Amino acid sequence: MELGWPETLGIFVVAFGLFVFANLAARRPVDFLRPRLWSPVMVMALSLLVAIMMLAHMVTLATGRPFQGGGF
Repeated sequence: MELGWPETLGIFVVAFGLFVFANLAARRPVDFLRPRLWSPVMVMALSLLVAIMMLAHMVTLATGRPFQGGGF
């Protein structure tokens, strides 16, 4: 399966939307009687990682060449 423009944009939009949702959830005041079942910070970190990866893939699709290493 190849990730073209529609798939890449779709994954980016979902990851960015998940980041915004987790950010809003993290800003809510904490109710100590009802603990959270998920960590908004971890969801934000993972969705930001996926969004950055999709941005890098969009650059690859736009230029037609994959990223090259730094030559270490």
